[in-house]
Amino acid sequence: MTDLPIKDLQALRSQYVDQREDVKKSAELEERDLSDTDVAEMERLASEIRKVDVQLKVKREDAKIAESAVLAGEGSRSEQREMARMNKRFDLAGAVRDLSQGKRVTGVAAEYTEEAMREARNSNMTIKGQLSIPASAMRTLGEAGEFGAGAALANSPGFVGTDVTTGVAALAAPTLFQSLGGRVLNGLTSNVNVPIVTAAATIASAAEGANVGNALNTVGKRSLTPTRYGAFVTVTEQLMMQGGPAVEQLITNDMITQLNRQIDKAVFDTIIGTGDGDNTDAVSAAGMILGEAALIAAGVDLRNVKVVADSVAHGILADDPLVANVNAVIDRTSAGNFSALGYPYAVTDLLPANGVASEGSMIMFDPNQAAVLGLFGGLDIVVNPYAMDLSHQVRISIHRYADSAVLHGAAAYTFHDEAA
Repeated sequence: MTDLPIKDLQALRSQYVDQREDVKKSAELEERDLSDTDVAEMERLASEIRKVDVQLKVKREDAKIAESAVLAGEGSRSEQREMARMNKRFDLAGAVRDLSQGKRVTGVAAEYTEEAMREARNSNMTIKGQLSIPASAMRTLGEAGEFGAGAALANSPGFVGTDVTTGVAALAAPTLFQSLGGRVLNGLTSNVNVPIVTAAATIASAAEGANVGNALNTVGKRSLTPTRYGAFVTVTEQLMMQGGPAVEQLITNDMITQLNRQIDKAVFDTIIGTGDGDNTDAVSAAGMILGEAALIAAGVDLRNVKVVADSVAHGILADDPLVANVNAVIDRTSAGNFSALGYPYAVTDLLPANGVASEGSMIMFDPNQAAVLGLFGGLDIVVNPYAMDLSHQVRISIHRYADSAVLHGAAAYTFHDEAA
């Protein structure tokens, strides 16, 4: 039996029941006993009904497992295994091909889309709902470790994954901010307020019975509002008809990379824009040591610090010796795992450009303490077969709602002169 979603199985079962009743009513109207042919047909229909019942039982169990993963906030081992099993049955290329030909998605794709639409309604959002991946599936598969940290982040030498994944696991590939250890909130609803530090605590002492007046920090709030990020590509109808790995890799590798890049760009812009944006320290080993002092003063544990630089800052650091004629700032001894002054280090073109182009942009920060990325629901994939009708091309777009906020501005030390 074709792998159908619950609503289609229910409709099919109802159809078989009606057909069985029609056989009996036909004999009653003709005022005759059931013939051997009638009995055989009724037995066949009863067998089909039992098969549908088995399918419905399995589908409902799958739905309960997916729902429990959402309610629990994270998947248990058994839920992760079940999600992994559903992921293996998920035919992304086939679903996109069906949509490009005007058909409906079926099987796991239909189940995922129905769950994603339910999540969107609960989050007060609207999605197209042609083909959607729920946040519960992406989150549970991510926790199962089915993709390498930094997968598909080609512009980040220190965080490039080695595993080539497919299906939902590839769609769940983390952004650079996530792979750096940034704080992420999943399954948010619209306009969520998160607490932020507007003034760091001042340590003070007092005699017995006296007030410690300056020991409290000031906590404010920032609203995370769902903002839609998207990426799209046009492909030929011939490629869509062929489907298979070529289409799936196009979506899971190229498009998700571009979508994640847009989200990362917004996060880093938020950090630099709200942090020490007017810092005029030059990118150098000496400047990084000043950054260490500032982060320590803000209560940051240097063991959690990461460094992100653009290509200009990377070029400056690459030529800057820590001690003249002894060793360089950037350690390249471990292939694919660069460090700068011992801190995990990544290079990306996603940082906002410095006002002084020759100085470059760079951030030293504790990603988990400095900022937060809020994700609203899962992924929404839309296929438009009529976008390029004269050239026989199909447009595929992928969308996700997200927002970011600085939690503690002093936990990020930036080399960036906004004023310039």
